[in-house]
Amino acid sequence: MLIHKGNFLKRKSASALLAAALAGFAVPLPPAHGAALATAAVRAPDAVAAEFYGWFLATLDADQDPLSDRYERLHAYVAQPLVDQLLKRGQGAGDYFLQSARLRGAWLRAPVRTATLRRQARVADVLVTLDGGGDAQHDVVLTMELDNGTWKIRSVSRAAVDASKSSAGRPGI
Repeated sequence: MLIHKGNFLKRKSASALLAAALAGFAVPLPPAHGAALATAAVRAPDAVAAEFYGWFLATLDADQDPLSDRYERLHAYVAQPLVDQLLKRGQGAGDYFLQSARLRGAWLRAPVRTATLRRQARVADVLVTLDGGGDAQHDVVLTMELDNGTWKIRSVSRAAVDASKSSAGRPGI
């Protein structure tokens, strides 16, 4: 298409003309279809954490080792560097994710409660409460990362209920 500008003729592409014509209209264009689906499909980190601990506790209660007997399912929730670290240790994953020496039966009967403490871009800290009433209540803090549209656990630490017991390795609540 030829455009007369001043004394010169300049050739402009149809897409450039359309863009120039639309520039006068402040009509926002919708995001690419794939980007919209990816954004909508990302579940909240606290929802993923609750689902993980529900599955994890049921797996332990069935006397199965999540790291060896249910590796594929564990890998769906846990970041690869942490999986590699747990495999290198060569011990069961139960103590790491619970941050406890034993599994309490009360934790199996009560729903897992979760809350997102902090979320920044691709990293979130999630408080997980395993409630068994009274002294059986147990809190851990997960650091999770967004990995290909899925929140995965990168590390777990025992939550300190007293700020004086809090440290980088044991976040306070």
